[in-house]
Parts: sequence; C-alpha cells; structure tokens
Amino acid sequence: MKDVKSVVAKNLVTLRKNKGITQAELAERFNYSDKAVSRWEHGDTLPDINVLYELCEFYGITMNDLVSEECMVEENNKEEEKKFVVYRAFLAAFASSATLLLAAVWFVFSRIAYGNSYWLAFVWVVPVCCMVTNYLCRNIFGWIPRFVLTSVVIWSIIAAMYLHIYVNYGANLWMIFTIGLPTQALAFLWQRMRKYKQSI
Repeated sequence: MKDVKSVVAKNLVTLRKNKGITQAELAERFNYSDKAVSRWEHGDTLPDINVLYELCEFYGITMNDLVSEECMVEENNKEEEKKFVVYRAFLAAFASSATLLLAAVWFVFSRIAYGNSYWLAFVWVVPVCCMVTNYLCRNIFGWIPRFVLTSVVIWSIIAAMYLHIYVNYGANLWMIFTIGLPTQALAFLWQRMRKYKQSI
C-alpha cells in the first residue's frame, strides 16, 4: 500500500524547490510558521485539506498530482517561472538605472554645495545598486552570486566611507578597511546557514 503522507511530503519539497522559494517564504505566503512547513515536508504532519487545495493552486497542479509518485509541474508553470526570472532581472536593471539617475542629478546639482567632492555620489551608487540587485534577485541567484554581490556591497560601502571622510575632512582612516574581513566572514556564514536550513 502506498504511503500517501510520505509521497505528499516528497512532492511538497520538490514543488517548493522548483518554485525557487524557501520554507520561510512559503510559510509567510500561507500564514504558517516555517516549522510547520518543515513538518509537512518531513512527513511528520500534513496540512488540512483546504491548505492542500491552496498549495495545489499555488503550484499549478491537481490533488491527483500531489499524491502521485510522479508529480510533475505543468509546462505553463515552468514558462511562468522563466517570465518571473526575466521580470526580476528587468526590475533589478530598472532600479539600478534609477539609482544611477539619482546619482547623476546629485552630481549636477551638488557641485556648488560640496565643492570638489560632488563625484562621491557615483561612489555611493555602487553599493546601492548591488543591494537593490541582491534584494530583487534573491530568488533567482544561487548563494554564490548573492555572496559576491554582498561582498561588493561591503567593500564598496567601506571604500565610499573612507573616500568621503578623506575628501571632506582630510582624515586618512585606512584602518576602516579592517572591518571588511570579519563582515565578509559573517556574510559568508549567514549565506551558508540559510542554504543549510533550506536543505533540512
């Protein structure tokens, strides 16, 4: 006899990973805790029939698909995923361009107020663009591209702070760069912890 609970649990894991979302994000979408989602995916418990129906609608499958050992995501769902990825990429590019536009406006109108330091607007634009891209593409990129972007954010913020202080106040605070390595180590550990949690 087929163990329906374990089949459903396995399919829920596969469907969520194909969707490219974390347990926490799925839990937030359905107003449950991530622990509850984890229990569903381990086969410890199953959500009630109404939630199962909502999950099927969310993933674009039928109840029969959910209890099938050969559960397949529909082709139109894959097409929607591709469209979502392209949309997020365009959104990230748009947001980065808007940030560059703001920097250009700052560049034009702040020359009088800030003298020779007006060009610093373009230095600060680098971490802002990386943060925007990292946030908007968090469900598209793997952990390595996200870590690279996070590293660029960390070092560009430190470099911008150093240049800002040096240009405006004449202080050579080179030791500010020592903040970078422990911060990057924390970012790496945070990324790995999140990836490990998703695999549990």
